[in-house]
Amino acid sequence: MITFMEDPDDKILLVLHRSRKAYIIEYGCGVLLLLFLAVFYFQAIPLNSSIRIIVLVLAGISLLSPEISRLFLVYEITNTKVTITKGLFKQTKKNVHFIPLGYIPEINMKQDHIQRLLNYGTIFVHGSSQNSFEIKDVDSPKKILKLIEELIEKNRLGRDGEEDKKN
Repeated sequence: MITFMEDPDDKILLVLHRSRKAYIIEYGCGVLLLLFLAVFYFQAIPLNSSIRIIVLVLAGISLLSPEISRLFLVYEITNTKVTITKGLFKQTKKNVHFIPLGYIPEINMKQDHIQRLLNYGTIFVHGSSQNSFEIKDVDSPKKILKLIEELIEKNRLGRDGEEDKKN
């Protein structure tokens, strides 16, 4: 049996998925297809059953594909690291600890006009090649950016304090 030592102080602060707002086009297409079917039904316009089934399948795909896609990418922010999990069955996990990020020159946020109106965006953290990551299409990116900056600073100060105690 294998046991792993986890940091007892490591608590999950936030679990993030891509925002549903990022899939507004897919949801809109699904709703339009369903409205198309509803109009034909209530106006008593005959519609071939195979066409009706095709439109229903396309509407279902356009409404379900964003939800399935959201399951494939999860961001966990703890007080010491960010864990990025990609995949559902075959998963890849990337842990980025805040301590080496304490000396990163760039933490940025990107939003276009629509993203700013809908309050979602992408956060980029650029460091060394191993410590670079992005958190794509999340709600309230300014709050998350501020949280990451605070956690990086807290971990940097905590580590500097430990090094001072050793010397």
